[in-house]
Amino acid sequence: MSYFCTVMDNGFLPQLKAFLGRYKYWIVLALFLLVILVASDNSLIKRMVQKREIRALQEQLRESAEQKRQNELMLNDLNNDSLVIDRIARERYNMHREDEDLFIENKR
Repeated sequence: MSYFCTVMDNGFLPQLKAFLGRYKYWIVLALFLLVILVASDNSLIKRMVQKREIRALQEQLRESAEQKRQNELMLNDLNNDSLVIDRIARERYNMHREDEDLFIENKR
C-alpha cells in the first residue's frame, strides 16, 4: 500500500491529468472511432460484411429466377409437345425403344 501511495504522491496523478487535459479531444475522437468502426451494432465492419452478403444473395436470386424461367419454358414445351417428352427421356435418362440400339458416348 505504501508503494501505491508513493507513486501517486510522486506526480503520477498530476501527469495523468496533464496528459488527459492535453489530449482529451484526440482521446474522445479515438474512442468515437473505435465505437463506430468496431463496437456498435451498426459498425462499418458489420455493414461491409452485410453488403457482401446482400450481393451474394442478389446473385443467387438472379440465378434462381433464370432457373425458374428455364423450368417454366420446359414445362410449357412438355405440356404442348409430346415429342419433347420422348426427346428428354432419350437424352437425360438414356431410354430407348425396344427396336433400337443405344450407344452411349463418354464426353471428356
